Amino acid sequence: MNDTMANLTQFARRWPYCVACAVLTVLLGAGAWFLRQENHNLEAAYRVVAEEGEAMVSKLFEASTLRQELEEVRAITERIDENLVIESNLADNLLYFYRLEDQTKAKLPELHQVSSPTNDKSPLFRRVPYGLRVTGTYEQVAALLLALETGPRVGKVTSFNCARTDLAGSAVALDLNLELLGRK
Repeated sequence: MNDTMANLTQFARRWPYCVACAVLTVLLGAGAWFLRQENHNLEAAYRVVAEEGEAMVSKLFEASTLRQELEEVRAITERIDENLVIESNLADNLLYFYRLEDQTKAKLPELHQVSSPTNDKSPLFRRVPYGLRVTGTYEQVAALLLALETGPRVGKVTSFNCARTDLAGSAVALDLNLELLGRK
């Protein structure tokens, strides 16, 4: 081992420039390898941050759309709330049906607000049931039924029965049970 060290020392004294270049090459190679690894790690971190930035930019562009959709949902919710039936306000509730009668020219000889079911478990709304009889021509009765379905009040037909009242004419009668959505 001493001989090897002595030979290296002699070689370094004889060729100092070559030894310095070799040591410098090894140090620079190690530094280049270290910098390459750091560059690779930084590129990976940059890709992650760039993807997050692109996601944020897309969210920012969508934010105006989301705000607009939220405003539309609020307007629709407000419209639904305005058209809910108040069970105790019998006059306004029946007036709704009489306005439809006037628009469609069908007749409502029977119209009754039935008491609400006691087993209604909905926390937000109350089901307000009605029983009615609609008479008139087929077109008038169909127009009133269409007006009920497409009108501002939210309702559900629970049962119906349609029959001709005049076998020779075009008069029909529609017995209808429905529930309108009301405030709790």
